[in-house]
Amino acid sequence: MIGATVAVGAIAAVTAVGVVAIDVHGPRFGVYLVPPSVQKYAEIAVERLDRGYHTDSAEWPAARAALLEAGAHASTYADLYPALGEAVAVAGGPHSRFIPPGDASSADEVASAPVPTVSSQGGITTVVLPEMISPDASDQDAYATTVADGIDHAAAGTCGWIIDLRGNVGGNMYPMLSGVASLIPDGPALSFRDRHGGDAVVSMRPNGAALGESVFVDVGDRAKLTGVPLAVLQDDRTASSGEAVLASFRGLDGVRTFGVPSAGYSSANVSATLYDGATLVLTESAYVDRTGRNYDEQSIDPDQPVAASIAHDEARAWLEEQGCAG
Repeated sequence: MIGATVAVGAIAAVTAVGVVAIDVHGPRFGVYLVPPSVQKYAEIAVERLDRGYHTDSAEWPAARAALLEAGAHASTYADLYPALGEAVAVAGGPHSRFIPPGDASSADEVASAPVPTVSSQGGITTVVLPEMISPDASDQDAYATTVADGIDHAAAGTCGWIIDLRGNVGGNMYPMLSGVASLIPDGPALSFRDRHGGDAVVSMRPNGAALGESVFVDVGDRAKLTGVPLAVLQDDRTASSGEAVLASFRGLDGVRTFGVPSAGYSSANVSATLYDGATLVLTESAYVDRTGRNYDEQSIDPDQPVAASIAHDEARAWLEEQGCAG
């Protein structure tokens, strides 16, 4: 009987510890035992925002304190939205944003998003990579496979490639990079550098782009088609993940970029959803290319500055100079 009592007590103790652990750490992973108080909601947001790329700035301590102060006096989560918007902007910078729950704009953007295309003319194949903003895995797979298959089918008759990133405002870079995996050598292509100088390396493999050991959008092993001259087109709307793809081609032999400076959102965001469905889109790192250049949220300049409207013609002319005459 004593043993049973001890066993029951031990189980109760373990259960209590588990409950406390979930209550304390669960919100980091979107797990809640009970709805958080408004004050706790603000504290959870601050903990998340402390990872921002600009939290070493002189402005962050005041913005952090203001959000916590608002949490101590607010009656509802919605009362905190103005302070959250201001705090996100300070912690993450201009590429970050606060999205209130129920914002329908994202769904509208997904519905109107363009699709990638691959077309050939006179031995030159143009791959148009638009933004990839759908969160749906099947859409991401379809995007990457469309590009990868198009490149495979065009390869035999292609002596030069054009990657068109004009107007690519970003989204998910992995379908984009996996789609063009055959055109980028295997190995490190890009790094995300946090404010402490730590790097997360994005590498190319035959089956797609990988972060660490994970290939997020797998297109199956593709034969490498590198060693052929390649032009990349950019404009002032080439942004965010579009700039990540642009940076992944930097430093490669036989690659030349054409157009105007990119948008200057050369940084990586991480999204976190709060209890009520509001989202913190927070910049946590900046892009570093294979040469070691840190773009640090600055524009990426083209190798050959030309008006974006004629970048394709200029790229074709350059490819023809490389011996790729139609």
